[in-house]
Amino acid sequence: MSATLRDVAKLSDVSVSTTSRALNAHINVSEEVRARVLEAAQQLNYTVNYHARVLKGAASKTLGLVLYNTESLTFNAVMTRGIYDLATPNGYSVIVCNSNAGAEMELQAHQMLRQHKVDGLLINSVQSGPAPLQYLLDNQTPFVLLNRRVPGIACDYVVVDYQQGEYLAARHLLELGHHRILCQLSIPEHPPTIARLAGYRKALEEFGVEFAPELVVHSASAANSYQPIVDAMRQLQPRPTAILAYNDETTIPVFKALSDLDLRIPADVSVVGQNDLSFAPFLIPPLTSVAQSIHEMGRLGMEILLRKLTLSGRVPWELQQIVLAPRLNIRLSTAMLHSD
Repeated sequence: MSATLRDVAKLSDVSVSTTSRALNAHINVSEEVRARVLEAAQQLNYTVNYHARVLKGAASKTLGLVLYNTESLTFNAVMTRGIYDLATPNGYSVIVCNSNAGAEMELQAHQMLRQHKVDGLLINSVQSGPAPLQYLLDNQTPFVLLNRRVPGIACDYVVVDYQQGEYLAARHLLELGHHRILCQLSIPEHPPTIARLAGYRKALEEFGVEFAPELVVHSASAANSYQPIVDAMRQLQPRPTAILAYNDETTIPVFKALSDLDLRIPADVSVVGQNDLSFAPFLIPPLTSVAQSIHEMGRLGMEILLRKLTLSGRVPWELQQIVLAPRLNIRLSTAMLHSD
Protein backbone atom coordinates (compact mmCIF):
# COMPACT_ATOMS: atom_id res chain seq x y z
CA MET A 1 0.00 0.00 0.00
CA SER A 2 1.34 3.44 -0.93
CA ALA A 3 2.45 5.78 1.81
CA THR A 4 0.19 8.75 2.53
CA LEU A 5 0.89 12.31 3.56
CA ARG A 6 -0.26 11.38 7.07
CA ASP A 7 2.35 8.59 7.17
CA VAL A 8 5.10 11.06 6.29
CA ALA A 9 3.85 13.50 8.92
CA LYS A 10 3.85 10.79 11.60
CA LEU A 11 7.41 9.68 10.79
CA SER A 12 8.57 13.31 10.66
CA ASP A 13 6.84 14.11 13.96
CA VAL A 14 5.18 17.23 12.51
CA SER A 15 1.61 18.11 11.55
CA VAL A 16 0.07 17.13 8.21
CA SER A 17 -0.16 20.81 7.18
CA THR A 18 3.53 21.39 7.95
CA THR A 19 4.43 18.24 6.02
CA SER A 20 2.47 19.49 3.03
CA ARG A 21 4.18 22.89 3.14
CA ALA A 22 7.61 21.26 3.40
CA LEU A 23 6.99 19.01 0.41
CA ASN A 24 5.74 21.95 -1.65
CA ALA A 25 8.80 24.12 -0.96
CA HIS A 26 6.79 26.64 1.05
CA ILE A 27 8.91 29.44 2.50
CA ASN A 28 7.34 29.26 5.97
CA VAL A 29 9.11 26.02 6.90
CA SER A 30 12.50 25.81 8.60
CA GLU A 31 15.35 24.03 6.83
CA GLU A 32 15.60 21.54 9.71
CA VAL A 33 11.93 20.57 9.43
CA ARG A 34 12.06 20.47 5.64
CA ALA A 35 15.07 18.13 5.70
CA ARG A 36 13.31 15.85 8.23
CA VAL A 37 10.15 15.68 6.11
CA LEU A 38 12.06 15.00 2.89
CA GLU A 39 14.04 12.23 4.57
CA ALA A 40 10.82 10.64 5.86
CA ALA A 41 9.23 10.88 2.42
CA GLN A 42 12.27 9.18 0.90
CA GLN A 43 12.22 6.40 3.48
CA LEU A 44 8.53 5.75 2.77
CA ASN A 45 8.89 6.14 -1.03
CA TYR A 46 6.18 8.78 -0.83
CA THR A 47 5.23 10.64 -4.01
CA VAL A 48 2.65 13.39 -4.41
CA ASN A 49 -0.38 12.49 -6.51
CA TYR A 50 -0.57 15.73 -8.45
CA HIS A 51 -3.44 14.55 -10.65
CA ALA A 52 -5.58 14.08 -7.56
CA ARG A 53 -4.49 17.47 -6.25
CA VAL A 54 -5.49 19.19 -9.47
CA LEU A 55 -8.91 17.52 -9.44
CA LYS A 56 -9.40 18.98 -5.96
CA GLY A 57 -8.52 22.44 -7.23
CA ALA A 58 -4.93 22.56 -5.98
CA ALA A 59 -1.95 23.80 -8.01
CA SER A 60 -0.51 21.27 -10.44
CA LYS A 61 3.10 22.27 -9.65
CA THR A 62 3.65 22.01 -13.40
CA LEU A 63 4.68 24.76 -15.78
CA GLY A 64 4.69 24.98 -19.55
CA LEU A 65 7.59 26.14 -21.75
CA VAL A 66 6.80 26.93 -25.39
CA LEU A 67 9.95 27.12 -27.54
CA TYR A 68 10.22 28.70 -30.99
CA ASN A 69 12.13 25.64 -32.16
CA THR A 70 14.40 22.98 -30.73
CA GLU A 71 17.02 23.10 -33.48
CA SER A 72 19.15 25.58 -31.54
CA LEU A 73 20.15 22.99 -28.95
CA THR A 74 22.88 25.06 -27.34
CA PHE A 75 20.79 28.24 -26.98
CA ASN A 76 17.81 26.31 -25.63
CA ALA A 77 20.00 24.31 -23.26
CA VAL A 78 21.47 27.48 -21.74
CA MET A 79 18.07 29.16 -21.41
CA THR A 80 16.30 26.12 -19.95
CA ARG A 81 19.14 25.58 -17.48
CA GLY A 82 18.36 29.03 -16.13
CA ILE A 83 14.69 28.03 -15.86
CA TYR A 84 15.36 24.72 -14.11
CA ASP A 85 17.78 26.38 -11.67
CA LEU A 86 14.70 27.83 -9.99
CA ALA A 87 11.90 25.49 -11.08
CA THR A 88 13.29 22.29 -9.57
CA PRO A 89 14.23 23.65 -6.12
CA ASN A 90 10.75 25.16 -5.88
CA GLY A 91 9.06 21.84 -6.61
CA TYR A 92 7.93 22.53 -10.17
CA SER A 93 8.19 20.28 -13.20
CA VAL A 94 8.24 21.76 -16.69
CA ILE A 95 6.49 20.49 -19.83
CA VAL A 96 8.52 21.62 -22.87
CA CYS A 97 6.72 22.15 -26.19
CA ASN A 98 8.24 22.92 -29.58
CA SER A 99 6.27 25.13 -31.98
CA ASN A 100 8.73 24.31 -34.78
CA ALA A 101 8.52 27.99 -35.76
CA GLY A 102 4.89 27.51 -36.81
CA ALA A 103 1.65 29.11 -35.66
CA GLU A 104 -0.40 25.89 -35.85
CA MET A 105 1.95 23.84 -33.67
CA GLU A 106 2.22 26.76 -31.27
CA LEU A 107 -1.57 26.84 -30.82
CA GLN A 108 -1.57 23.07 -30.33
CA ALA A 109 1.04 23.52 -27.59
CA HIS A 110 -1.14 26.08 -25.81
CA GLN A 111 -4.13 23.74 -25.99
CA MET A 112 -2.14 20.79 -24.66
CA LEU A 113 -0.76 22.82 -21.77
CA ARG A 114 -4.27 24.00 -20.86
CA GLN A 115 -5.42 20.37 -20.81
CA HIS A 116 -2.59 19.59 -18.40
CA LYS A 117 -3.77 22.49 -16.23
CA VAL A 118 -0.30 24.00 -15.90
CA ASP A 119 0.03 26.71 -13.27
CA GLY A 120 1.85 29.11 -15.59
CA LEU A 121 3.81 29.41 -18.82
CA LEU A 122 7.16 30.64 -20.12
CA ILE A 123 6.79 31.51 -23.80
CA ASN A 124 9.55 31.84 -26.40
CA SER A 125 7.29 31.54 -29.47
CA VAL A 126 4.64 34.05 -30.59
CA GLN A 127 4.09 32.99 -34.21
CA SER A 128 0.30 32.93 -33.72
CA GLY A 129 0.20 36.56 -32.67
CA PRO A 130 -1.49 38.16 -29.66
CA ALA A 131 -4.65 35.98 -29.51
CA PRO A 132 -3.33 33.11 -27.31
CA LEU A 133 -1.60 35.60 -25.01
CA GLN A 134 -4.81 37.60 -24.63
CA TYR A 135 -6.61 34.35 -23.76
CA LEU A 136 -4.10 33.73 -20.98
CA LEU A 137 -4.59 37.27 -19.68
CA ASP A 138 -8.38 36.97 -19.80
CA ASN A 139 -8.21 33.68 -17.88
CA GLN A 140 -5.66 35.04 -15.37
CA THR A 141 -3.08 32.39 -16.28
CA PRO A 142 0.38 33.69 -15.30
CA PHE A 143 2.94 33.79 -18.09
CA VAL A 144 6.23 35.46 -18.99
CA LEU A 145 7.60 36.00 -22.49
CA LEU A 146 11.24 35.03 -23.06
CA ASN A 147 13.11 36.85 -25.82
CA ARG A 148 9.84 38.06 -27.31
CA ARG A 149 7.64 41.15 -27.17
CA VAL A 150 4.19 41.44 -28.73
CA PRO A 151 2.75 44.87 -29.63
CA GLY A 152 -0.60 45.53 -27.98
CA ILE A 153 -0.11 42.95 -25.21
CA ALA A 154 0.80 44.40 -21.81
CA CYS A 155 2.64 41.49 -20.20
CA ASP A 156 5.85 40.51 -18.45
CA TYR A 157 8.91 39.76 -20.54
CA VAL A 158 12.65 39.25 -20.33
CA VAL A 159 14.58 39.83 -23.54
CA VAL A 160 18.18 40.10 -24.66
CA ASP A 161 18.97 43.22 -26.66
CA TYR A 162 19.76 41.78 -30.08
CA GLN A 163 19.64 45.17 -31.76
CA GLN A 164 22.33 46.56 -29.48
CA GLY A 165 24.33 43.35 -29.80
CA GLU A 166 24.39 43.53 -33.59
CA TYR A 167 25.22 47.22 -33.39
CA LEU A 168 28.23 46.51 -31.12
CA ALA A 169 29.45 43.77 -33.47
CA ALA A 170 29.06 45.89 -36.62
CA ARG A 171 30.67 48.92 -34.96
CA HIS A 172 33.66 46.78 -33.93
CA LEU A 173 34.19 45.67 -37.53
CA LEU A 174 33.72 49.19 -38.87
CA GLU A 175 36.31 50.47 -36.39
CA LEU A 176 38.70 47.85 -37.79
CA GLY A 177 38.22 49.36 -41.26
CA HIS A 178 35.69 46.85 -42.67
CA HIS A 179 32.99 48.41 -44.83
CA ARG A 180 31.94 45.34 -46.84
CA ILE A 181 30.32 43.42 -43.98
CA LEU A 182 28.18 40.40 -44.86
CA CYS A 183 25.22 40.21 -42.43
CA GLN A 184 23.91 36.67 -41.99
CA LEU A 185 20.37 36.48 -40.57
CA SER A 186 17.53 34.03 -40.04
CA ILE A 187 14.21 34.29 -41.93
CA PRO A 188 13.15 37.93 -42.48
CA GLU A 189 10.04 37.84 -40.25
CA HIS A 190 11.83 36.31 -37.25
CA PRO A 191 11.86 38.89 -34.37
CA PRO A 192 15.62 38.54 -33.62
CA THR A 193 16.33 39.00 -37.34
CA ILE A 194 14.37 42.26 -37.41
CA ALA A 195 16.18 43.53 -34.31
CA ARG A 196 19.64 42.56 -35.57
CA LEU A 197 19.13 44.11 -39.00
CA ALA A 198 18.17 47.39 -37.29
CA GLY A 199 21.38 47.28 -35.21
CA TYR A 200 23.50 46.54 -38.29
CA ARG A 201 21.98 49.44 -40.22
CA LYS A 202 22.38 51.80 -37.26
CA ALA A 203 26.13 51.12 -37.10
CA LEU A 204 26.54 51.58 -40.87
CA GLU A 205 24.69 54.89 -40.72
CA GLU A 206 26.88 56.18 -37.87
CA PHE A 207 30.01 55.42 -39.92
CA GLY A 208 28.60 56.90 -43.11
CA VAL A 209 28.54 53.53 -44.91
CA GLU A 210 25.67 53.04 -47.33
CA PHE A 211 23.46 50.02 -46.65
CA ALA A 212 23.73 47.41 -49.42
CA PRO A 213 20.83 44.90 -49.47
CA GLU A 214 22.97 42.33 -51.32
CA LEU A 215 25.18 42.09 -48.21
CA VAL A 216 22.31 40.60 -46.19
CA VAL A 217 21.78 36.84 -46.53
CA HIS A 218 19.06 34.76 -44.90
CA SER A 219 18.92 31.10 -43.93
CA ALA A 220 16.26 29.24 -41.97
CA SER A 221 18.70 27.25 -39.85
CA ALA A 222 22.36 26.71 -39.07
CA ALA A 223 22.32 23.56 -41.20
CA ASN A 224 21.17 25.59 -44.22
CA SER A 225 23.58 28.50 -43.77
CA TYR A 226 26.66 27.02 -45.48
CA GLN A 227 25.65 27.47 -49.13
CA PRO A 228 24.40 31.08 -48.89
CA ILE A 229 27.77 32.06 -47.42
CA VAL A 230 29.67 30.24 -50.17
CA ASP A 231 27.52 31.84 -52.88
CA ALA A 232 27.84 35.33 -51.40
CA MET A 233 31.62 35.15 -50.99
CA ARG A 234 32.01 33.88 -54.57
CA GLN A 235 29.61 36.29 -56.28
CA LEU A 236 29.78 39.60 -54.42
CA GLN A 237 32.26 42.11 -55.80
CA PRO A 238 34.14 43.53 -54.07
CA ARG A 239 34.19 40.48 -51.82
CA PRO A 240 33.05 41.05 -48.20
CA THR A 241 35.96 41.36 -45.79
CA ALA A 242 33.91 40.51 -42.68
CA ILE A 243 30.90 38.41 -41.69
CA LEU A 244 28.40 39.01 -38.92
CA ALA A 245 27.14 35.49 -38.23
CA TYR A 246 23.57 35.05 -36.98
CA ASN A 247 24.79 33.27 -33.86
CA ASP A 248 27.70 31.19 -32.61
CA GLU A 249 26.19 27.97 -33.95
CA THR A 250 26.06 29.32 -37.49
CA THR A 251 29.72 30.34 -37.30
CA ILE A 252 30.58 26.65 -37.63
CA PRO A 253 29.25 26.40 -41.22
CA VAL A 254 30.63 29.91 -41.83
CA PHE A 255 34.11 28.73 -40.80
CA LYS A 256 33.68 25.66 -43.03
CA ALA A 257 32.55 27.76 -46.01
CA LEU A 258 35.53 30.11 -45.69
CA SER A 259 37.94 27.18 -45.35
CA ASP A 260 36.53 25.56 -48.49
CA LEU A 261 37.05 28.85 -50.33
CA ASP A 262 40.69 29.02 -49.10
CA LEU A 263 39.93 32.18 -47.14
CA ARG A 264 41.73 32.65 -43.84
CA ILE A 265 40.19 33.96 -40.62
CA PRO A 266 40.92 36.77 -39.85
CA ALA A 267 43.64 37.50 -42.43
CA ASP A 268 41.14 37.44 -45.31
CA VAL A 269 37.77 37.61 -43.54
CA SER A 270 36.91 38.64 -39.99
CA VAL A 271 34.02 36.83 -38.30
CA VAL A 272 31.82 37.82 -35.34
CA GLY A 273 29.27 35.57 -33.64
CA GLN A 274 26.35 36.16 -31.30
CA ASN A 275 25.51 34.74 -27.83
CA ASP A 276 29.12 33.90 -26.84
CA LEU A 277 28.33 30.26 -26.14
CA SER A 278 30.72 28.08 -24.19
CA PHE A 279 32.54 26.73 -27.26
CA ALA A 280 33.29 30.18 -28.75
CA PRO A 281 36.78 30.54 -27.15
CA PHE A 282 37.76 27.04 -28.37
CA LEU A 283 37.16 27.54 -32.09
CA ILE A 284 40.22 28.06 -34.30
CA PRO A 285 40.69 30.95 -34.22
CA PRO A 286 38.83 31.84 -30.99
CA LEU A 287 35.60 33.58 -31.91
CA THR A 288 34.84 37.24 -31.27
CA SER A 289 31.24 37.13 -30.08
CA VAL A 290 28.51 39.24 -28.50
CA ALA A 291 27.70 37.87 -25.05
CA GLN A 292 23.95 37.78 -24.43
CA SER A 293 22.67 36.80 -20.98
CA ILE A 294 20.72 33.75 -22.12
CA HIS A 295 20.98 31.83 -18.85
CA GLU A 296 20.04 34.97 -16.93
CA MET A 297 17.04 35.47 -19.20
CA GLY A 298 15.71 32.00 -18.36
CA ARG A 299 16.40 32.42 -14.65
CA LEU A 300 14.81 35.87 -14.43
CA GLY A 301 11.77 34.72 -16.41
CA MET A 302 11.31 31.84 -13.99
CA GLU A 303 11.82 34.14 -11.00
CA ILE A 304 9.11 36.50 -12.24
CA LEU A 305 6.72 33.61 -12.89
CA LEU A 306 7.28 32.20 -9.39
CA ARG A 307 6.53 35.60 -7.87
CA LYS A 308 3.31 35.81 -9.88
CA LEU A 309 2.27 32.33 -8.77
CA THR A 310 2.65 33.22 -5.09
CA LEU A 311 1.16 36.71 -5.36
CA SER A 312 -1.87 37.43 -3.21
CA GLY A 313 -4.88 38.65 -5.17
CA ARG A 314 -5.00 41.68 -2.89
CA VAL A 315 -1.58 42.92 -4.06
CA PRO A 316 -1.46 44.68 -7.45
CA TRP A 317 1.09 43.28 -9.88
CA GLU A 318 3.59 45.64 -11.48
CA LEU A 319 4.66 44.55 -14.95
CA GLN A 320 8.21 43.25 -15.16
CA GLN A 321 9.73 44.16 -18.54
CA ILE A 322 13.46 43.53 -18.54
CA VAL A 323 15.97 44.13 -21.35
CA LEU A 324 19.38 42.54 -20.74
CA ALA A 325 22.35 44.48 -22.09
CA PRO A 326 24.95 42.69 -24.29
CA ARG A 327 28.73 43.01 -24.28
CA LEU A 328 31.30 42.30 -26.96
CA ASN A 329 34.06 39.79 -26.21
CA ILE A 330 36.89 40.37 -28.70
CA ARG A 331 39.07 37.39 -29.63
CA LEU A 332 41.23 36.38 -32.59
CA SER A 333 38.59 35.92 -35.31
CA THR A 334 38.58 39.67 -36.04
CA ALA A 335 41.46 41.89 -37.15
CA MET A 336 42.24 45.24 -38.74
CA LEU A 337 41.58 45.35 -42.46
CA HIS A 338 44.84 45.56 -44.41
CA SER A 339 44.64 47.12 -47.85
CA ASP A 340 46.52 45.26 -50.57
